[in-house]
Amino acid sequence: MSDTDQPRKIDLSEVMMAMDVVDTLRHQRSVVDRELGGDDHDRALIEKVRLIYAGQGLAVSGDVIAEGVRALREERFTYRPPQKRFQLTLARLYVNRARWVKRGALATAALLAIYLTYQFAVVAPQQRARQQQQRTLQELEAMPARLAVERDRVLAEAHEDAARRQAETLYINAMAGVSRQDVEAVNNGYAALRQLYVQLTLQYELRIVSRPDTPSGVWRIPPNNPNARNYYIIIEAVTADGQRLSLPVTSEEDGKTNAVELWGLRVEPAVFEQVKRDKMDDGIIDRNLFGVKKKGYLSAQYVIPTTGGAITRW
Repeated sequence: MSDTDQPRKIDLSEVMMAMDVVDTLRHQRSVVDRELGGDDHDRALIEKVRLIYAGQGLAVSGDVIAEGVRALREERFTYRPPQKRFQLTLARLYVNRARWVKRGALATAALLAIYLTYQFAVVAPQQRARQQQQRTLQELEAMPARLAVERDRVLAEAHEDAARRQAETLYINAMAGVSRQDVEAVNNGYAALRQLYVQLTLQYELRIVSRPDTPSGVWRIPPNNPNARNYYIIIEAVTADGQRLSLPVTSEEDGKTNAVELWGLRVEPAVFEQVKRDKMDDGIIDRNLFGVKKKGYLSAQYVIPTTGGAITRW
């Protein structure tokens, strides 16, 4: 092979200049369209481009410009995006794997947060509500038998019709609550029957208080009648073994019911004076029995006459 047949080595600077020429040609589209579309195409185009570079103070040889023209025609320096293929998609996914992993982690965290929020805010309350409803229904199913037991206990203990009627009324109202699934009404009725039984089984004496630090009687001027006086004997409930009880008492002055150990029962002035003389005689009330509460009865039987009106404060 002769020296003339060997391919000429292209200097890097020439390649770079050719690329610059192509870039200049792309930006001078009016020149390209006009010259490449004309008859004396290459020579005129080469001369035009040379003048452009000369105007910029650059000396570019005709060979370099000619090489740039050929490169432009062959689209040698034109980027052609690769065709879409499955392998290309996989390659892009692999190259961008860090970004996709980060996005996937964020998406997973967001979905997990939504799921947990839904579980705690919606699912869990619904489950608790269903469980509570199920427990309530189970309790209601058992309540008729429990109510019947409490009613029968009261009836077996009662020695007066008033207690029996009260037990039957409480039982009927509670059973009506079972029918309409009114848990509060059922529970209140059940508690009232149990309290009624406790009240019936209590046994105690009502005694006039006779202690140095506590008055045995007081008098009050009623608010609606300033010219009158109401007299009260202070009493307490004491069991056979000496235990003082706290009982619910409703005051006639304000209508409020409170559990108290001491309260006053209204008596006639003559009874008040009689108790007063008894205590002033020797500091001790000899006849201190005011009444007796027997088992099977709701109320005490009084041995000292009283209107039944009570006060809880003085």
